[in-house]
Amino acid sequence: MKKALQTITVSSLVAASALFGGGDIAPAEEVIAPIPAHIDPNPFYVGLGLNWAGVSRECTCYTPTGEIHYQTRAEDSSLGGIIRAGYDFNQYIGIEARALKASLNSDFFETEHYGIFLKPMMPIGERMNIYGLLGYGHTEIDTDCGTLHETFEHDGFSYGIGLEYDLSDRDADKEEGEYDRPFDGHGDQEKGWGLFVDYQNLMHDEGPDNYRANVVSFGITYDF
Repeated sequence: MKKALQTITVSSLVAASALFGGGDIAPAEEVIAPIPAHIDPNPFYVGLGLNWAGVSRECTCYTPTGEIHYQTRAEDSSLGGIIRAGYDFNQYIGIEARALKASLNSDFFETEHYGIFLKPMMPIGERMNIYGLLGYGHTEIDTDCGTLHETFEHDGFSYGIGLEYDLSDRDADKEEGEYDRPFDGHGDQEKGWGLFVDYQNLMHDEGPDNYRANVVSFGITYDF
């Protein structure tokens, strides 16, 4: 009889505990952190800007008998525009094509140039690149000084150096996810707008009149 009473008492306590404790105890759910999305910017970019071109050449003045009277170097500068488009393979190397023309405010020379360039780069922090230009270009210089009208064309090596600065919203990218490529997030590699300025040597002492041509360009870029 005593054993039966003990069994009834234990059963009653278990039932009361289940009734007042809210029923069955559910197991704790495991919290799984969300996997961040990958950001994979397109390596293509385009740019548009203005330029200043400086051109010089040797000019020879002759006497009425055809002898050289004296020689001098004629110099001129003009303004124009530039278009550039490229592809960044990684944070250190890319390829770029560019075309420019400078004919505004010119006294003697008008300049056209088209070229394709290897673009070595070095990120400086998270927003800036310093880059070089090493490649092949075609340059045409039209001379018109009243008594002389001619066009000089040169195909050959051209080089330059420049800076790019990224204007994209880095905070928005960080909220969106993680970069899919290890080099993204440094230099001017992100989707969005940017600024550039560069110097390019088109030619130096080319042709019988030793033409020299240099260009300084600045403008905006957009990375896709």
